[in-house]
Amino acid sequence: MPRVNSVHHVNDVTNVYFSNVIPKVLHRYFRLPGKFVRNYTTRIVKRDGSEGEMDWLILVEPDGHRLFEKILINVEFQSSRVTKEKIKIISEYKDYAKTYYGLPVLTVIIITDGYESSEVEYRRVDSDILKPIFIYIDFDEIIEKLNNLEGKILNHIELSEDDGLDMVFLPMFAPKNEGKWITEKLLNLFNMDKTLKKPFRGHIGYGISLMVKKYFKSTAKAEELLKMLDEKVNDSKLRIVAEFEEDYARQVYERKLADRDKAIAEKDKVLAEKDKAIAEKDEEIKVMLERKDDEIKVLKAKLEENGISY
Repeated sequence: MPRVNSVHHVNDVTNVYFSNVIPKVLHRYFRLPGKFVRNYTTRIVKRDGSEGEMDWLILVEPDGHRLFEKILINVEFQSSRVTKEKIKIISEYKDYAKTYYGLPVLTVIIITDGYESSEVEYRRVDSDILKPIFIYIDFDEIIEKLNNLEGKILNHIELSEDDGLDMVFLPMFAPKNEGKWITEKLLNLFNMDKTLKKPFRGHIGYGISLMVKKYFKSTAKAEELLKMLDEKVNDSKLRIVAEFEEDYARQVYERKLADRDKAIAEKDKVLAEKDKAIAEKDEEIKVMLERKDDEIKVLKAKLEENGISY
């Protein structure tokens, strides 16, 4: 069966899911300025007439602390370094939102990998420079947050919404070679916790399931871990989630077919080896019988020479 590329990157699915189902909580989790008002549509028309799509566009009001006027915040989620071309596209997103809605636009990039080598500004002229705010979590902070979560859960302390989102985003921000054990540990901690309430708990459980799918792919290990979660996606109206889950289910089915075909091939190989061994044994017996026939013929000839008929 031919392979098809994944519908969406797991990080994209996770971010779009949370920015749709709990945008106010996500706004607070990433410490974005202002008071959250609502999400705005992310579809745009670029200067060349082509369409594009921002990851997350929100309207916020003054908070009297960091923000003193109503603005839009364009949040872009990046799973790899921001290239010159990408930051130019993000600049076009800002231009469109500012022109279309008539409000100032703050650009924020949440990056899980490659910050150190990313382009940090886009300059048209000295008076027109895009310098996004970059948000990332380094490994030391991940371990600190992980230990904090473990301490709270083992001591039966009620988790905050930020703690719950840490269970999803710590694996997302983890270095690739650390992601598996961090995801598995957080899944176990999630199952131990009794303080997160529905429907929020369901959202976190679903987010953890996405991280399992990110790091363990469509393997039997992923299937084993996912069985430990009884929280399922409860907002299938999100096209990106529905498409991703359909694609993931296809990958699991293909993996199981491949495993079955491999098992059949291995059995066929064992049978072929047995058939070969039997054939070799048959050949040995045939040669032995032919040798015995020759010996009998010689013995008969000797008996006849001595006048003994057989």
